[in-house]
Amino acid sequence: MNPALPSLAITTLLLSSCGSIIGLRKQVTTMEERGGVTVEVSPAPKQSPPTYALAWRVENGQRKDSAGFQQVSSDALAAFNLNLDSVYHIGAFTDENRNGAFDAGEHLDMKVDVQPQPLTDPTVKPVILKLNLKREHNLPPGLVIQIPKENKNLGDKTNIALGEVASLSEKRFAPDAGGSGLWRPVDFLSENTLGIYFTEPYDPQRVPVVFVYGIGGSPQDWKYFLTRMDRSRQQLWFFHYPSGMRLDRVSGMLAEGLRMLKKRHGFETCHVVAHSMGGLVSRVAITKAVSAEGRNFIPKFISISTPWGGHAAAESGIRHLKKPVPSWIDVAPESDYLRALYTTPLPKGTTHDLIYGSTKGGPFYLKDENDGVVTVASETEPRIARKASSISHLPYEHVEILNQLSTAARVQRALMK
Repeated sequence: MNPALPSLAITTLLLSSCGSIIGLRKQVTTMEERGGVTVEVSPAPKQSPPTYALAWRVENGQRKDSAGFQQVSSDALAAFNLNLDSVYHIGAFTDENRNGAFDAGEHLDMKVDVQPQPLTDPTVKPVILKLNLKREHNLPPGLVIQIPKENKNLGDKTNIALGEVASLSEKRFAPDAGGSGLWRPVDFLSENTLGIYFTEPYDPQRVPVVFVYGIGGSPQDWKYFLTRMDRSRQQLWFFHYPSGMRLDRVSGMLAEGLRMLKKRHGFETCHVVAHSMGGLVSRVAITKAVSAEGRNFIPKFISISTPWGGHAAAESGIRHLKKPVPSWIDVAPESDYLRALYTTPLPKGTTHDLIYGSTKGGPFYLKDENDGVVTVASETEPRIARKASSISHLPYEHVEILNQLSTAARVQRALMK
């Protein structure tokens, strides 16, 4: 959780003065009107020749317009955020002659009459459509099908990465990218890249550890921390996501990403370390992933400064804004998301090491003991704390705690237990 966002009531006033409330309202309205579609292409594409994916509408048997045209990377995934008021054909083809069109005989597959899944509906479970590219489609030799003209009003592509090797120093992982994911989550989907990243090529001899930041945060929140991990035993991954989205959707994305990486690489176990709201995302993602997989492959979960009891400022933001940031709905105390989290235990065999911080003299609007952003009462919410394998206190502020050797050391000990 970004330290600049502890009081949503104060934030609301600041946003009003700079006109950002209007931008937020447009973002949330657009998100309410959009749905997501994700496809997995097989065989996995090679860089040359390129494989493209797109969505298009058909009216009266004629291809009308398209959205989300994109090249499919070697991770074989493509995704779209599309208007909910239409159904679409979703397809992918390999452009062997590089003419930007589909020619009979090139590899192709498609799904017809696809309805996007609402981005703001927390009950929707992610579904990945399978596209199996093949040459034979009983099309006349020499037939060329041009890509329909793009209509941006239909929606856009959603950039996804799964297992891409990347450096934390890249601009897309900078703090302003985290702010974009909070206040402009729809733009994040098309302008940034959602996914699970590797900090180095996959190594089957080392255990994956996935790091998840909090609301308004970015992968660079972990920059100091990752340099203190035991890289001889662990390979470090991180989840990059728009923290303004509803948490059930985000946790579902994380869960499916972990399962797909497990299938691709065949690792037996991985661990998850999360900061602030990332703990709320990760705990639910772990239960979803393990339940869907049918076996526990995530035995260790470590949370740092997580608002397990929610944050009253989120509730204030919901009251003051007609179109609040969607994730605030889930972070508000006793939200449906939190209630479900309290009543759903972690998978059998998964340990939870809970680390929390506090500092003297916090802000005036947090009357109880706190870390400058979250109260200790929320960090140590009894329904979560009593089931934790261990509880550790450190005398640091909310983000400061990620830049301390003692925090990294505690996490490392928990990972090695």
